[in-house]
Amino acid sequence: MLPGLLSLRRLAVLVLGPALLGLGGVAGGPPLAPSSTPPASASPLVLTGPAGPAGPAGPAAPSATAATPTSDVPTGSADRLERLADLVVDAGAPGVVLARRDGEHTTRIARGVADLRTDRAARPDDRYRIGSNTKTMTAVVVLQLVAEGRLGLDDKVARWLPDLGLDPALTVRHLLQQTSGLRTDTMVFTPPRTYENLRFRYFGSGELVRLALTNPEPRPAPGTAFEYSNTNYVLAGMVIEKVTHRPAAVELARRIFRPLGMTDTSFPVASPFVTGRHLRGYLPLTEGEEPYDTTTYSMSWLRTAGAVISTTRDETTFLRALFTGRLLPTSLLTQMMDADTFGYGLGLFPVEVPCVPGGVVWGHNGAVFGYDSATFSTPDGSRQASIGANTWLLDASGELSPLTAQVAAAALCDDVPDPATLRSPQLARPSAAS
Repeated sequence: MLPGLLSLRRLAVLVLGPALLGLGGVAGGPPLAPSSTPPASASPLVLTGPAGPAGPAGPAAPSATAATPTSDVPTGSADRLERLADLVVDAGAPGVVLARRDGEHTTRIARGVADLRTDRAARPDDRYRIGSNTKTMTAVVVLQLVAEGRLGLDDKVARWLPDLGLDPALTVRHLLQQTSGLRTDTMVFTPPRTYENLRFRYFGSGELVRLALTNPEPRPAPGTAFEYSNTNYVLAGMVIEKVTHRPAAVELARRIFRPLGMTDTSFPVASPFVTGRHLRGYLPLTEGEEPYDTTTYSMSWLRTAGAVISTTRDETTFLRALFTGRLLPTSLLTQMMDADTFGYGLGLFPVEVPCVPGGVVWGHNGAVFGYDSATFSTPDGSRQASIGANTWLLDASGELSPLTAQVAAAALCDDVPDPATLRSPQLARPSAAS
């Protein structure tokens, strides 16, 4: 059993959905910090330059010494990112990577440490598990198949996956929109199944769906209610595989990762390892306990709902391509951004950010064991921001704090707003597994 805060019930609450932004900002009080925090003297690392295809992760730096900006990014942008990243570190994250892209230029900074055991400084190009940001990528592949005429948003899912016993009214649109009626969790981490005894367990997609269908709670009719569910995007991945006759990992790589030069991005469903230079992930525990290292574990329990590993550079590259029309026709991008009814589109949700043109940005966030992340773009594709932190931030009640995602949204401003003032029009709170 994990000690401290992380009971089985709390694990279920925290990992079965994103910490979407609250209507009133950060609720409760200050998050609970891990017992080990980075040295106060560590300076942020800064990398600036053209936002071309991502290259391999660089060698480890001997210390966290600030680098000098080398490109014509907006004056002071690195300072703004540093101040925002400090909010996340001060709240308890051992390390943070944060980036903002303006057209062809990206500023990336790192704060704190990537590895608490060795005190290795975080670097701007460190990889991390992006969790539910994967859902946006999965939605894009589904919509590309729609654009190709191989799939319809209003196709019945049972037509493509007839052997799962799904509601015959369930459509592909319902999956992407999180209105399927399927409950929040996949029922993976319910006793006697625990994180520890499933750490290296491989789950097939069909197995995950069958587990989810054992949830005894009543389900609303498809299309009538929003409820965030990882099962929706596991099913979306299965639809991709059925239509293309190829693994979802292959489709993500050939349609998104390779064309966009996202060389530090991968979809390791079978392997439990994060390869290359990366942030180690930690679960926050009660004060006085050592953080629990959760870097290495199988992501097969989330698959196309949350298994991707990436970097801030690759994440901003992906969203720029999406919002500048490189990945989807305008009509389908418009449908991705239709959140009028439920506050959630098709793998995207809006955040009110008054200090950007139009007052709203679009993207997603994600929280998986030991990692918290988010990525957002302005609707015109002119600015993107991404963040990765190597722990969860918890509020006083033990719930996930939205601070990390709020900081990513605030990074798109040309000043430094209070992140707690940035709001999402709908909460999608995960519910506890029984």
